Amino acid sequence: MISLSRFFTNPYLITSIGILCWSGNFVVGRWANIDVPPIALSFWRHFFAALMILPFVLPLMKKESPVARGSWRAIAIMGALLAAGNTLVYYAVLYTSVTNAALINAGVPVATVAFSWLVLRDIINRWQAIGILLAFAGIAIVVTRAQIAVLLGLEFGPGDLFMLLAVVCWAMYLVMLKRAPIAISPVSLLFVLTAAGTAWLIPAYGIELVLGLRMEWTLLTLASLGYVTVFSTIVAWACVNYGTFRLGPNRASAFMCLHPVFGAILGAIFFEEVLRGYHWLGSALVLIGVVMVSRAYAAKKADTPRPD
Repeated sequence: MISLSRFFTNPYLITSIGILCWSGNFVVGRWANIDVPPIALSFWRHFFAALMILPFVLPLMKKESPVARGSWRAIAIMGALLAAGNTLVYYAVLYTSVTNAALINAGVPVATVAFSWLVLRDIINRWQAIGILLAFAGIAIVVTRAQIAVLLGLEFGPGDLFMLLAVVCWAMYLVMLKRAPIAISPVSLLFVLTAAGTAWLIPAYGIELVLGLRMEWTLLTLASLGYVTVFSTIVAWACVNYGTFRLGPNRASAFMCLHPVFGAILGAIFFEEVLRGYHWLGSALVLIGVVMVSRAYAAKKADTPRPD
């Protein structure tokens, strides 16, 4: 009989919970747009997340603040990329389905490998290249709704394009993190990134207010802010971090494949979204592509000779 402690510390379960919390971000972003403009939701998400993490970071500040100050350029760029990615998601779900957003988001690991090849000149093997092509083909099928006319006429939905830009931002962030790792604890890194994201969003939030797009402080607003702050940011980060530590980054990244699954389920429950044939085909190609890229990367790491 499996003990409760082993069950609740199972890395597969914990990582899945993290992806579920992250997928819920698409639902809340779409639901909250009645009372909360996209930039306001992103700004307050980053602000409250930084505020909640601050007590855990204070004891570490004396030791880690010099390192953070020395890496301020990298922190500023990564904070901007994360803030842009999160904000683009909230714009995306105004115009596209939760299912589409979650499926396109599943391409983050694949886009990261592609950007690593472009920016860092990381070597891509044959299986990774095939996986990247399959995943991008799957995303293209979803974005074009499997209609050649959409592709030829460049008649893409704005929501899908916003989501593609969000994927680019997150992939660039991950490449940046790999290229310029910051030697501070994970909780301190999350704090400085959310704080930097808040700072970047201040002028954009100000413009939104000037344009008359103001947030209505209702129970729905508070619940939405609570979810995106606690679950989509802190809980999701903690769960995926735990899974990455226990399973390794390659196996943990494969859990991104759960985004389309959770997205489809949540979209059906909350918005009565219907899966079309192109969703099934696109999902299959994206999932196969992500698994191929993750497994090929893991095999490449295992084959890399270690120094004696």
